[in-house]
Amino acid sequence: MCGINGFNFKDENLINQMMSLTSQRGPDGSKTYIDGKISISHNRLSIVDLSKRSDQPFEYENLILSFNGEIFNYKNLKKDLISKGYKFQTTSDTEVLIKLFHFHGINAFKKISGIFAISIWDKKKEELYVIRDILGVKPLYYHHNQSHNKFYFSSSINSLLKCLEKKEINIEACNRYMNFWYNDFDETFYKNVFKVKPGQLLILKKNNLVKKNYLEFSFERKNFDISNLEKIINKQFISDVPVALSLSGGVDSNLILNFLNKKVDKFKTYSIRFKNYEKSNQDADIAKKITEYYKIENEQIEVSSFDLFENLEKIVKILEEPIGNQTSVLNFILSNRVKEKVLFTGDGGDEIFSGYNKYRSILIFSAISKFNIFNFFKGHSIKNLKRFSFKSSHEFYLSFSEQNLMDNQELYFKAFDKVKSNNLNFNYSKNYKNLNLNNVMFHDIEKWIQHDALMRNDKIFMNKGIEVRVPFLDQEMIEKFLFLNQYTKIGFLNNIKPYIQNNFKNELKHVTRKKRGFLSPFSSWIKEDLNNYSKEILSKSYYNSNLLNYDNIEKLIDGYKKETNNSYLILTLMKLQIFLRQNNF
Repeated sequence: MCGINGFNFKDENLINQMMSLTSQRGPDGSKTYIDGKISISHNRLSIVDLSKRSDQPFEYENLILSFNGEIFNYKNLKKDLISKGYKFQTTSDTEVLIKLFHFHGINAFKKISGIFAISIWDKKKEELYVIRDILGVKPLYYHHNQSHNKFYFSSSINSLLKCLEKKEINIEACNRYMNFWYNDFDETFYKNVFKVKPGQLLILKKNNLVKKNYLEFSFERKNFDISNLEKIINKQFISDVPVALSLSGGVDSNLILNFLNKKVDKFKTYSIRFKNYEKSNQDADIAKKITEYYKIENEQIEVSSFDLFENLEKIVKILEEPIGNQTSVLNFILSNRVKEKVLFTGDGGDEIFSGYNKYRSILIFSAISKFNIFNFFKGHSIKNLKRFSFKSSHEFYLSFSEQNLMDNQELYFKAFDKVKSNNLNFNYSKNYKNLNLNNVMFHDIEKWIQHDALMRNDKIFMNKGIEVRVPFLDQEMIEKFLFLNQYTKIGFLNNIKPYIQNNFKNELKHVTRKKRGFLSPFSSWIKEDLNNYSKEILSKSYYNSNLLNYDNIEKLIDGYKKETNNSYLILTLMKLQIFLRQNNF
């Protein structure tokens, strides 16, 4: 894992400035390549082949490579290249990648399995290639100043701000954030700073920028062998440095624990505990029990409302764009305690194997709705039945989501524009009665996993030089298992993820709790401990922005003493307010 920067002209001072702004992503070394046509920098976090010979930018013949990430199948690719006559001086995936490109050209990107943001400069052709992995695990941004024929790319938004003629807020990105509590817009919160979309390839030829949606999922495989799951997870266990695991009491991280224990001699686990909220510590208790059984070290990290109070401004700064999710504070505290360079998490397992109760509810309610039995309840104020007033599958889905459009955000954000269902790019039928649950889960991966979970994981942990790996979000994992029969993956009673639990009974014998979602005391924090802090942040005296309605926000916070369902909205507004002040917007 690393930080990369570059642009299509020579400027030693600027490339060094950009490199310094990504230094936290690669504390083990910094290096630049500069010629009359290009400037490229690299900050290295050494994980595979720790020697200086694998430092980047890496040169081979006419090619210059700078990339952020890991190539999990590089050893097999290396064997194939050796059979074609290539020789190697390192044991790194870096050298394999550049020689793979040398032989296959852009087709090389379709042969690699990994998490990556890659830049390759071809000195002979004078062409620049930039690509991001299919899931968007690693961030990559760009700015294209067409009037001056200048193209810039970076792992960091803050680096690209150095390249803008003028820094302006992007209202559309703010609006998407207020709709979903993350920004799923192609642009960032800054005008003219764009995300390289997951799987997108950019080719700069003679100052002409070509964009291709190059990497795509294939769901044509129909033979599902459960042994493939362990093989897919195991391939990510490559490392020349110590590794660790973020361990909860749930199925996904504990399955990784079992596989990791078979492959790695020694590793450490970390679990979160909540101070003075024992009912929220069931996960931590199970994690302690399991690690004691296997004699694996487990560090339990205590988190309190004070941690949110003390660190929220720092977190917003690190994220570069606001992300409303409360988990960011847990990520931040964890990042300050993890000493290893590689941290595994179970992120994505719920989205692939139907681990949320909302998936079961959607499947049941959509099936029942086909019989129109809810017509009997028309006019009644039964909360759950209100969902069936929706006409489209998009609105139906959102009614089950934590991120819903029912909070009257227009009262608090003056530029609020409700994102319509036909703008959400769902892949399934518009009629919720024909809802395909697997497509719903894929939508969750494409939206909140990419723009929320993966972004906060990368930004917060890479700020401490820690690479996060997410085995359940491997491309092969998604292609093989996401579109299993939806009834196979759903337990209609108490059993969530029956496909996993039935096939890995021995590995999961200590995971005895019923699925009940992640219980945090965040709502209580806002209500009991941080009410005054919320008022302070969301006041004109903290920062007076013309985008927020402070009178209505004050009423929202005061009313929260009587309500329990607006904590997410309050935090979303707090992070936006902090972001606006930090950028003087």
